[in-house]
Amino acid sequence: MWDFGFTTVALFLVVVLVVLWLSTRRAPGLPPGPPLLPFLGNALSMETDSRVLFKNLRQKYGDIFSLYVFHKPVIVLNGYNVLKEAIVKNADVFSDRPHTFLTDFFARRKGVVGTSGDLWHEQRRFALNTLREFGAGRTIMEDKIHEEIAQFVLALEEQKGQGFNIERLAQNAVSNIICSIVFGKRFEYTDPVFVKFLKALDDFFKYSTVTGILGVFPVVRYLPGDPFKFRKIMDSIDLVKKLLINPSIKNHLKDHDEENRDDFIHVYLKEMRHRHQKQETTTLDSENLAQTISDLFVAGTETTSTTIRWALLYFLHYPDVQEKCFQEILENVGQSRLPSMKDKTNLPYVEATIMETLRYGNIAPVAVPHTVPQDVQFRGYTFPKGVTIILNLDSVLHDKDVWGDPQNFRPDRFLDGEGKIQKREDFIPFSLGRRICLGESMARMELFLFLTTMIQKFKFVPVNGQKPPMDGILGLTNAPREFLLKAIPRK
Repeated sequence: MWDFGFTTVALFLVVVLVVLWLSTRRAPGLPPGPPLLPFLGNALSMETDSRVLFKNLRQKYGDIFSLYVFHKPVIVLNGYNVLKEAIVKNADVFSDRPHTFLTDFFARRKGVVGTSGDLWHEQRRFALNTLREFGAGRTIMEDKIHEEIAQFVLALEEQKGQGFNIERLAQNAVSNIICSIVFGKRFEYTDPVFVKFLKALDDFFKYSTVTGILGVFPVVRYLPGDPFKFRKIMDSIDLVKKLLINPSIKNHLKDHDEENRDDFIHVYLKEMRHRHQKQETTTLDSENLAQTISDLFVAGTETTSTTIRWALLYFLHYPDVQEKCFQEILENVGQSRLPSMKDKTNLPYVEATIMETLRYGNIAPVAVPHTVPQDVQFRGYTFPKGVTIILNLDSVLHDKDVWGDPQNFRPDRFLDGEGKIQKREDFIPFSLGRRICLGESMARMELFLFLTTMIQKFKFVPVNGQKPPMDGILGLTNAPREFLLKAIPRK
């Protein structure tokens, strides 16, 4: 009996040791990476700032390394050449999005378009073409942005040179531009529906930072008290659609004018009906329209308003940059009219300052994850089907070998010897390849028109001469900490 019991215990211990050993080994062919803890992998390391973690791991393991979040491998790509080779030169295999619990759950729940394949391609292509049309010769987008800027300037004037927090005001303005482009109308900042809509968007961004565990252990969504905010996320998504998106689509369907191409919904519905009349196979329908609108708000609200806040924070720390921008605007635009996109070529230093804000602020240090649809061999490593691939944009935008002094805020780095903008292919704040940010063209226009007008109309100074800290808070985006500033009207 004793021998039998001893054998059982010994066998159990051997099994445990084998399991522990296997849980600390990488799958064959994966890129190298730090040692794994049993069952946890590198999950505990992921709690630190990913920019610092990835920088240290890149120095030790090279431009391609892997981590394990519990039992799931993650591959991190670093450096412009590696990123370009993967998602530009090999876009056919590196452009898919990984399946996550949240995206799959939401797609099944609502029957909306997926994140890869023909469905995604058609929706994205239509959205990009429509936004380009709005921003091109017909200047619809510029007119709508100018309309919002006028209200934004009035709101700044109401501060009467007192210290205030720009965060909510910037979010209101940027969100209203998207409302105007998508729905064909803007809202007063105090409108109850608009306020609730923005609160729901805020909740989505806030709670999305703590839902990563659901992708590894979906069962935790059933824990009492909603500790990982699954129900909060679902409620905020439902509320965003319930408050504005679905009612607006319904009203557009009821009052659709085939000749009206002044907002995104009308253009979408016209194309949808056109394809149905021709009996073409298409994914254009009301459900996918609602999802595309949601994507536009997610892509265009948080990032643009955050960039505006970073720019103002840098103006407080670098008043000489702010003054140089003002002098350039004064000489080439004056103060009697608002700046327009036609002025852009005459304001190279302003444009360089915006570019440096995007680089230095590094709003999205890592792009939205990619994956591969089948096992792929890349630079001597095996990328298994469905593996999560992280594009470390920070490794490019803050690379000393690329920029020389990336730790310094220096707009002149984007100017050539004649003071003109020099385009650099390694300037990738919106990522690159087929999955480049959907809202890039809109964001660039918004940033230029907002910031040139703000500099033209106001001088931004610290409250009581105290400059706020320049370190940010890393969540879904890299955002500045809350800070106060004064907007002094220029004479």
